Amino acid sequence: MTDRLLVNFKYRSGASALRGLSDGTCYFAHAGELNDSLEAKFAPAEPSSYTRTLAQTLTELAAQRKEPARYEPEEESAEYLSQLIRKEDETFAANCQQVGIFSGTKRPDNQPMWAYYCNDGRGVCFEFEWPREVLKQFSLRPTFVYYTDKPRVHDRFEDMRTELLALGKKHPDWTVEQLYEHSQTQEFIAGWIARSISRAVSTKHSDWAHEHELRMLSPRAGPLPILRQILKRVYFTRTDFLEWGPIMMLLHQLYPGVKTAKVTFNHTEPLVSIQRLDAKLIPVTLSADGFTQTRNDKADSGDRQAAV
Repeated sequence: MTDRLLVNFKYRSGASALRGLSDGTCYFAHAGELNDSLEAKFAPAEPSSYTRTLAQTLTELAAQRKEPARYEPEEESAEYLSQLIRKEDETFAANCQQVGIFSGTKRPDNQPMWAYYCNDGRGVCFEFEWPREVLKQFSLRPTFVYYTDKPRVHDRFEDMRTELLALGKKHPDWTVEQLYEHSQTQEFIAGWIARSISRAVSTKHSDWAHEHELRMLSPRAGPLPILRQILKRVYFTRTDFLEWGPIMMLLHQLYPGVKTAKVTFNHTEPLVSIQRLDAKLIPVTLSADGFTQTRNDKADSGDRQAAV
């Protein structure tokens, strides 16, 4: 396993950035709260996909093990399974609507996103690093968004097949019968359903492809108190907006280890430049007449310090 941490970026308006920095939370939204009206909307595959996919996968696993077996769907139970799967489809769709979605992207220099998520640059872009202990503690699942201009028909049994083939690769000494028996356990079913939900809620129309979204999923929507654990850098393009000063002050007071960087867009080379910045503390004192004076020598215990 690589030691490299998962990194993504989130564009925020000034007000949203202030709110998040103040309470230290990241909000995982319901699908219906996001700006895509078709978020997490899809049609289920035909119920016959279950038996067809299962038979195909078991036959493939048997061939890998040189077992003389070929599996075929059972016609006798088709009607019963169809009704059962239709009910499961409804439960699956409802569970998809309960998932918490924390949208991010792959880079901090996406000009359209600075324009409409940051109010024409009057906001910031957060850089996050996601420690494994945070992912584990809150059962978070990272996923890239898949973009398509085709109708959205979600076949959750494709994910069953993926997990079953992975199980076969992990246990090459297991027979097909052993693999099938394990596929009926709660542990296995929970795994492929989680994979399938992640895929179902992370498929969007290709019109959104410019966002290059890398999102984090939570089992339930709502705020999580994790911002101090994951925030690593704050990017900005301009400083002439109301929340700029309070944002910098909160970073100094509550997030002293977080770095800052300025993003500049140009019409000539370099088209994009990013300048890493370090906070500097300037000692200040209050004089008797109430005016503030700055000093270059070391501040004593009665001085106040300002971050710039």
